[in-house]
Amino acid sequence: MSSRSPSSALAVLLVAAALAGAASAATLQCVQVAQLMAPCMPYLTGAPGMTPYGICCNSLGVLNQLAATRSDRVAACICVKAAAAGFPVVDFARAAGLPAACGLSISFTISPNMDCNQYVL
Repeated sequence: MSSRSPSSALAVLLVAAALAGAASAATLQCVQVAQLMAPCMPYLTGAPGMTPYGICCNSLGVLNQLAATRSDRVAACICVKAAAAGFPVVDFARAAGLPAACGLSISFTISPNMDCNQYVL
C-alpha cells in the first residue's frame, strides 16, 4: 500500500467515483485525471512547507502527454475543475502555480471558475 494517508486515499477514491460518469467523447477519462492528480493533493491542500515532489510532477507530465488532442485537453480541464470543486480546501494559488513549479506549460490557469470550453491549445 502507498504512504498516502487513509483520508487522502479515500478522498481520491471519492473523486474518482464521482467523476467516473463525467467522461467526454475524448479518450482521456476523469478517473485517469483523478489518479494522476492524487500525488499532488498534499501540496494542493496547503500542507505547510510542502513543495511539489517527483511523483506529483511526473504524474502531471504524464497527464500533459495524455492530453494530446484538443478534446482531451478540454476533457482534462473539465475533470480538473470538477475534482477541484470536490476539494474545498484546495489552495488555488498553489494549484495555479503547480504546472510551472513542475516545469510544465499549460494554456489555462487552474481555478474553480476556469472556462474549459474556451480552452484552446
